[in-house]
Amino acid sequence: MEIKDLAGLSEPLMRIIDCLDKGVSSLASPFVYKRMEKAKMLIEQKRADQNAVIALKDAMTQDLITVARTTRDRQEIENISAIYGNALLELQSFGKNTLPSTLVKSEWAAHFFDSAKDCSDEEVQLLWSKILAGEIMEPGKYYKRTLTNLKQMERHEAEWFCKMCKYVIADSYLPVFVIDNEFLPFNEYQSLVDCGFLNADHASMEIANDSILHISSVEIELKILKNTFHTRVVTLTDTGLQMCELVHTEPDDDYVQKLIQKLNESQLVTARVK
Repeated sequence: MEIKDLAGLSEPLMRIIDCLDKGVSSLASPFVYKRMEKAKMLIEQKRADQNAVIALKDAMTQDLITVARTTRDRQEIENISAIYGNALLELQSFGKNTLPSTLVKSEWAAHFFDSAKDCSDEEVQLLWSKILAGEIMEPGKYYKRTLTNLKQMERHEAEWFCKMCKYVIADSYLPVFVIDNEFLPFNEYQSLVDCGFLNADHASMEIANDSILHISSVEIELKILKNTFHTRVVTLTDTGLQMCELVHTEPDDDYVQKLIQKLNESQLVTARVK
């Protein structure tokens, strides 16, 4: 199917179908419904043969493979329908006039399809939908490794990641003090490192001037008292940054107060909620 064949459909739908068309080449081969009938014929032919038991086992095995393949394909189709459908809703909220002239690359679309088709978790499907809509709006925005990392993420790791996003400051940094305590237990932190969302090495965040520190929807007003202020942080990877942009989080009041306390204890900066 060529994009020019879709004249008359809404522009967002055209883009969704274009991505589906580019990705569908990776879909499994059509179902084979006559396999069992052929197997039965084979058994009849070999009924008097000493290998009839072997033929029966082969027929049963092939039947199970066919059923498994059919069930899996059906689930993949349901997953893809949900993901691409939600992406369409995302796009329609932007309006056709905001869509770029550039289309999503075939390689990326195929990788997205292969990565997303096995996801049946509704909440994670929404992340896939946002990624697809975002890529259509800005081709080249999302790395293929982001798709790979999301595909390999377990449900509990996704929950840990969403929780971690509450603690990110300045859209890029995770204060070291949140690690290995009630905010982010070490095993959760280590899993997010292993998933490729956090860098393992600690870094330093520099604040040279009075500024506003953003945490979710909270703004913390900072006033520098002595020279430049540095605080130890863990940085998000490129994949982590892309994923964090997709997650809506509500402020954690206990964390915000703990962060303000830590900043004020340094005696190098004063901090308060704006």
